[in-house]
Amino acid sequence: MQKVRAMKSPAAMGQAEREQQLEKWARQSGVELSQLDGFQRGLVLAALVFLSFVGEVAALRRMVAYLLAHSGLGLSSVVIGAVVGTTDRAVRKGRQVAPQEFWKKLQRARRGHPPPKLRREQVGPVAKYLSEHPECSVAEVLGFIRQSFAVEMDRLTLRRFLKRYGLGCLKHSSVVDTPLLSEPRPTGAPSR
Repeated sequence: MQKVRAMKSPAAMGQAEREQQLEKWARQSGVELSQLDGFQRGLVLAALVFLSFVGEVAALRRMVAYLLAHSGLGLSSVVIGAVVGTTDRAVRKGRQVAPQEFWKKLQRARRGHPPPKLRREQVGPVAKYLSEHPECSVAEVLGFIRQSFAVEMDRLTLRRFLKRYGLGCLKHSSVVDTPLLSEPRPTGAPSR
């Protein structure tokens, strides 16, 4: 995303200065100003001034994109994406979202990866189930997780969970001869 320094408000600018600001933005973003009519130019300039004031506040940038997409002035998704610093695909997807759903998503917005479906505290019961049911199928393990923790997950997520916590080796044939669960072997005197 390009850094935009704070612009003066459109009311404080003269007509020529407003046109210069728009032309400068259009050159930097690769947008053809000849495609925009007067109302669209004014709206784009107001959005740019507001975004220069807001800075990197992601929720407000998303709100501006949503407002521009539903302004009724026919701004293309490419232009809106250039204004807010996102892709036209993100703008197109945002256009399809109902206002209530957009508001909920905006309130629940998070950065990074989603939290895991199963937490560390739930490893013990899953390990116990796997050790008590050594011949169980993946569907049975998923059913146990669904019933015990009210968590829906697919096979791949279960596989990642088992791998992360080292539970993939709990099948009976691979557990029998492991040093941890086999008969203790006599050792010599402890080394010093």
